[in-house]
Amino acid sequence: MAGKTKRRGKGEGSIFFRKDKGLWVARLNVNGKTRLFYGKTRQEVLEKKKALEAEIARETFVEPSKATLGDWLTRWLNVYVRPSVRDTTYQNYETYIRVYIMGDKPIQKLMPGDLQAFYNAKLEGGRADGKEGGMSTRAVRYLHFLLSAALKQAVKEGLVSRNVAEATNPPKQGKKEIQYLTTGEIQRFLQVARESRYYVAMLTELGTGLRRGELLGLKWEDVDLKRGVITVRRQLVRAKGGPVFHEPKTDAGVRTVTLPAEVLRELKAHKARQNEEKLLLENAYEDSGLVFCQANGRRLEPRNFTRHFDNLLKKAGIRHVSFHSLRHTHATELLRLGVNLKTIQERLGHSNFNVTANFYAHIADELQQEAAEKINGVLKMSAR
Repeated sequence: MAGKTKRRGKGEGSIFFRKDKGLWVARLNVNGKTRLFYGKTRQEVLEKKKALEAEIARETFVEPSKATLGDWLTRWLNVYVRPSVRDTTYQNYETYIRVYIMGDKPIQKLMPGDLQAFYNAKLEGGRADGKEGGMSTRAVRYLHFLLSAALKQAVKEGLVSRNVAEATNPPKQGKKEIQYLTTGEIQRFLQVARESRYYVAMLTELGTGLRRGELLGLKWEDVDLKRGVITVRRQLVRAKGGPVFHEPKTDAGVRTVTLPAEVLRELKAHKARQNEEKLLLENAYEDSGLVFCQANGRRLEPRNFTRHFDNLLKKAGIRHVSFHSLRHTHATELLRLGVNLKTIQERLGHSNFNVTANFYAHIADELQQEAAEKINGVLKMSAR
């Protein structure tokens, strides 16, 4: 242990090793009060100490006894969330916290009942758009997730003694009904979509089941027109400054998907038309290699693309479903045609087989009926 009692390094302040705890400790005087930081290594406690010193220098530090929930959530977002997640994830967290979560309650006085009352109120009438009705169960559970994660870190810092979110009962997640187009609706939709600039995008979606971001992030370098396959390598997602590219969230998201012959044929024709647009616009065309883009080559804004899809549904006289429903439609049609779940999982890029199985249990009864009818035909023939 002698090596762990060396004199502290330059600029480290008071750092020492606690033999009884087996931990390094950093001591810092803040407004006449001593703050202690614990860690398994000297570097860990040094970084904690420096982080607090930086907050004091920026005048963003708040005494634990005076800190409100809002104070802590702001610090949690900036110190722990921003450096460790994608920009789009951070923006989503920040928006939910800023718009929905209460912040004036002293964090050390926060009780489980406060959070429970908060959840209940949001369920009854917590919409931010001013419309009647409460937030969805899913949205309230998301608020609970954020609060629980933030308070868990507050416990680690010694700001509070326990995570009160763990003592609450957030609303249970109801089973979400999977929406998809019927075979007849697919045909009607494509007939109307044929007149659209983005017909090939809609056809490709129905033929591959890509996520919206994967479809809009597809580049020609990802398309092998000879082999008839595409490789998913990125997503185009919404961000405050405009659409940005992100890598898939999981390893399973990076995958190769075989194209139906009809999709392959239309993609070849689409590429030829796009090349004509490039020649016509010359330097005004912003060529980023995207398969689906604006007429000038720029990235498509995901929300605008979805609005275009919504308008096509209206023209086709089809009930409103989300664009994501086309992904479910792809999988549902494959199941009807007898394609096994493992293959569907690979096409969709689900990291877990159970996710695929649970999603598409909605047609299990229908497939069971088909299976019974098929085996019945065999039994009738054998009985003759």
